[in-house]
Amino acid sequence: MEGSYNWLLVFASYCVAVIASYTAIYFGTRVFNLDGNSRRFWLAAGALSLGSGIWSMHFVGMSAYTMPMHMHMSFNATLTLLSWVPAVFASALALYVITLAKVSVKTIAASAFIMGAGIFAMHYGGMYAMQMHPGIEYDTLLVILSGVIAIVASGAALVICRKVRDVPPQYALAFKVLAALVMGAAICGMHYTGMAAASYPMGAQSHPENLLRGDWMGIPTAIAASILLLLALYSAYTDFRAMERARQEEKNRNAAARQTAFYDSLTGLANRSFLEARVLEKLTVSEGSNVPAAFTLAYFELSDYRDLTQRHGEAFTQALIKYFVAELDGNVPTAELIARCGGNSFMVVIPSTNPAMLNGILQKMASAFKNSVAISGKLTLCKWSFGFSEYPKSGTNSRNLIRAAQRIRYTSGEEQQQLDLEAV
Repeated sequence: MEGSYNWLLVFASYCVAVIASYTAIYFGTRVFNLDGNSRRFWLAAGALSLGSGIWSMHFVGMSAYTMPMHMHMSFNATLTLLSWVPAVFASALALYVITLAKVSVKTIAASAFIMGAGIFAMHYGGMYAMQMHPGIEYDTLLVILSGVIAIVASGAALVICRKVRDVPPQYALAFKVLAALVMGAAICGMHYTGMAAASYPMGAQSHPENLLRGDWMGIPTAIAASILLLLALYSAYTDFRAMERARQEEKNRNAAARQTAFYDSLTGLANRSFLEARVLEKLTVSEGSNVPAAFTLAYFELSDYRDLTQRHGEAFTQALIKYFVAELDGNVPTAELIARCGGNSFMVVIPSTNPAMLNGILQKMASAFKNSVAISGKLTLCKWSFGFSEYPKSGTNSRNLIRAAQRIRYTSGEEQQQLDLEAV
């Protein structure tokens, strides 16, 4: 004889399984980079969460079931507690496999079998705890099918969990949720297939020594499990926030170190180290070709930088540098990189070797600084010099190219002439 289901409680049992699975997966993936006591703690927390979730899901699912012919459902307390053990051990194994650096297909298959067997043992152990007379009868094919469902779905969940470490951080949450949904389906699919395999003989009665009544056991179990899982989720959330803070602090430290190592603090431009690395990169990398593409290095130098510093102070010359950089940035729209390679000198990487373009830049800069400019409330005539080099005409290594660019070809105030690129 078969009973009926309260589908709201069926859905609730699935929710319990999914939440437990997600909590366990979080704990499992948390220990990827941990060892020692921290690793053991998070593995134990995950195993207890998942095992208890499987166990509590079973009894919520049993509460969803109405026995046929108004039979009373009750459980032996000792056997009910013992049914919790295989669920926890199976969960511990699953989480241990998730955290291994490398696993073979055989290991995954064996772990899926053992995990599925743990879910299987928990379910039928919980059913055995009902201690009915005459006993529950089972459809052999459905019993086998319930075991297969548990094993296959457990294997799928293990594979998904293993993949979490290989996906970008922005997709990790989606993968964990997917794994939790699959594991929840494994737990529930096995449970309800197992329930479909069970039938109850006419006149069957629960053992008089059974202390746990089924019509109230599911809800208290669900409440207790929910409290446990909420505490686990809170711990996971707190840990996640701590991890995010640590990750952000590390990111900020790395950014600050990079800023110090490769960027000028006054202008925010790349420094000489960054410039040399970029030039070297251009000499060794070229998309779709084995030959590096031609490019130009344009060099600008403030000629009277030291005199202005002595006369007006460093704050004045710093303001002048910022003004000069702004003009340079505006007049060289094709620049790939503008770097401050010295206190009063700048280098511009231009991804072309066009003479007309270089002369145009020179004319614009000469026009911008033809007359005195106002810097910090003072009028000053900014004197500057210009040089350039061209790859491959000027050299084929970064040091020679930079040195060639620093050879002055034009100084402001002189009569401007068209640059002779053939003389490079």
